[in-house]
Amino acid sequence: MLKVNKSGIALLLSASALLTACGGGGGAAPTTPTGPVVSTLSFPLQSADKTIIANGFAKTMLISGTCSGTGSNTASPATTPAVFEGLPGFSSIRTITMSFTNCTPVSIAQTATAYYDNNYLPHGMNSVGNYGVFLTPPTIPASVTVGGTGVIGTATLYTDSTKLVGNGRQDGSYVIEADTANTAIVNFIWKIYNAAGVLSSTSQVRFRIAMTGALVPLSEDIQYATGTHLLLTYQ
Repeated sequence: MLKVNKSGIALLLSASALLTACGGGGGAAPTTPTGPVVSTLSFPLQSADKTIIANGFAKTMLISGTCSGTGSNTASPATTPAVFEGLPGFSSIRTITMSFTNCTPVSIAQTATAYYDNNYLPHGMNSVGNYGVFLTPPTIPASVTVGGTGVIGTATLYTDSTKLVGNGRQDGSYVIEADTANTAIVNFIWKIYNAAGVLSSTSQVRFRIAMTGALVPLSEDIQYATGTHLLLTYQ
């Protein structure tokens, strides 16, 4: 039986909680044809992102890679007024579960609270053993085109809300990839570094975006520094 570091999965959750759009679902976007096509359209990433956060989501997933199994990723609608680090906004409860057929522990469940400002940009998150704060507001572009890249921002991680003990950082960026003539793939890339500044994991979270603003989750590809690899395919 392969073993999975449970704290590593907790870091995966912190990445999911801080993601501006990790696992949401909008209206159905067109299906992908055989082979990617470089669209010439502009896609409204910022408004699509806000819609997912405000509405919440519930997604199941298939797990492959080092471990196999099933799981779920859910978020409550971010409509509850909340104050985080003295700033007003909204909060959402994020939960991820995993059940493995060939790894231990055989099941994992983690919960975090994600906080957003009044424009649904993330302030940070709070979970057991991990407290993340965007010291500088992250950036989500209003529109994107295929080939576009950019930096989202950096969240500083602590062990708890006292912020007395550092726990590393999380760097976010994005790449817009080819898909169809009417859609594109948004690849959110999150790198988590431990307190010593050593890379712990890299997550690539892909969504299909349509010109209408529909943002549909496809997959989350996580590579841990330990060599563990998980591919979460959303259903």
